Amino acid sequence: MAVLVSVAAVADDLTAVDLSANPANPANPATYAWSELIQAPPATADRQQRDRFASFTDALANESFSEAEIVGKQMVEEVDADAVDALSVRARALHNLAIAQQFQGRHDSAKQNFSAALDVIASKEGNLSPTLILPLRGLAIAHLDAGQTFEAFAAFDRALHVSNVNYGPHSFKQLPILNSKMQVYLEQNDQGSAVDMVDRIYMLYSRKYARKSEEMLPVMHQRAELYGTLKMYSAEYKAWRDILLIKRKHYAENDLALIEPNIRLARINIRDLRRNAYRSVTTSAAERHLKQALRIAQNSPEGNWEVKKECLLSLADFYTLFDMRGRARRYYAAAWDLMSSDEEYRLARAEDLENPVPLALPAPYPYANFEYKRNRDEIDPNDYVEGEIVMSFTVNERGRTEDHRLVEADPANFSPMEKRVRNSVEKFIYRPRHVDGRATATSDQQYRARYFYLPSEYRASIEKSGKRVRPWQTKKH
Repeated sequence: MAVLVSVAAVADDLTAVDLSANPANPANPATYAWSELIQAPPATADRQQRDRFASFTDALANESFSEAEIVGKQMVEEVDADAVDALSVRARALHNLAIAQQFQGRHDSAKQNFSAALDVIASKEGNLSPTLILPLRGLAIAHLDAGQTFEAFAAFDRALHVSNVNYGPHSFKQLPILNSKMQVYLEQNDQGSAVDMVDRIYMLYSRKYARKSEEMLPVMHQRAELYGTLKMYSAEYKAWRDILLIKRKHYAENDLALIEPNIRLARINIRDLRRNAYRSVTTSAAERHLKQALRIAQNSPEGNWEVKKECLLSLADFYTLFDMRGRARRYYAAAWDLMSSDEEYRLARAEDLENPVPLALPAPYPYANFEYKRNRDEIDPNDYVEGEIVMSFTVNERGRTEDHRLVEADPANFSPMEKRVRNSVEKFIYRPRHVDGRATATSDQQYRARYFYLPSEYRASIEKSGKRVRPWQTKKH
């Protein structure tokens, strides 16, 4: 099944005021998947250890992490010291115990047990044993979750060194470590280092496989996704174009796998079109890619109704974005008929066509910044106050907004900010609501914009307008 990406999410980078831009808000902690790090006891371990391990994994699967920790401690305590493989069994038990503790946010205990597992392995097998890699990765993640980035990277780099010594500098066994480092760089907003990591992963693949081979697709998808995340649109476009060329070479003409790169390329091209009013829309690459995706969906023997529906809506949304109502009507009608052909499809029809769907919501800049301040970057984040404006509007048959009205404003009479929000709402574009297959206006829609401002900026705006501010209309003034 092809992965479909509708152009409904394409036209603008933001669809709401992004309050994460507030310098007072820290980044959310990463969530890691630990399943690939859990280690089963060695095959020579006794029956009791194997039974305990089964109970341990069951407890983790049921999210009974305290129970998993108890079982993990039992596994450590019950290691048969006289067994030939006692050290290996103990190292794995300590490692798994650390994972159970990490799930509970007990980072110091987890780090202690990961380190203990490493010491046991090193004492038996040396400091370059490949069995050090998994506990080193676990230790690195425990450091990360404890906010110790330097220590985390030291553990990751040690794991890379051990991997390179044992498997060579071009082994795929280092991929999980490189991927973890790339994710950390993204969370730290170190874009250059994140790109370096994905380029390093790409080089590993290209040393093993021909650059236009089907085997290169996983890393090429990874590069394309990263470039999109970092808004490197030219690089993203090239990556998806290369993916499409490879898939055309290796897949049949109507293979559903060709749909995703066509839709992705259309998305990027639409961004360019919306930023350049002098580009031709009707002969654009975006239109060609979307029509190609629809042709594949309709001609492929594996193309089910969901695939066809998404391709129809993507092409119709494209025409709506550029106000080509006649063409949009044709494809929306086809999507309506498709989703009306069976009772089980009508839930999707209600979601996709019976309510307005946002296509482009250019968010207003979330900081007022109406006063020039040379030292604005030095302003204490705690000096900012949060404001809120609510606008109501109608989405007409063309998907444009009209009848804009101010519903709420806190603080009141902040005219420049109200104007900024109104200007954004006037540029909103929606997939219009459909009734009996026809686009219909929808009134009483609302948009709530939250923003940040300095009290001095608000006072200056009020003084300029000559309006009186009452105490209950303001915050912290």
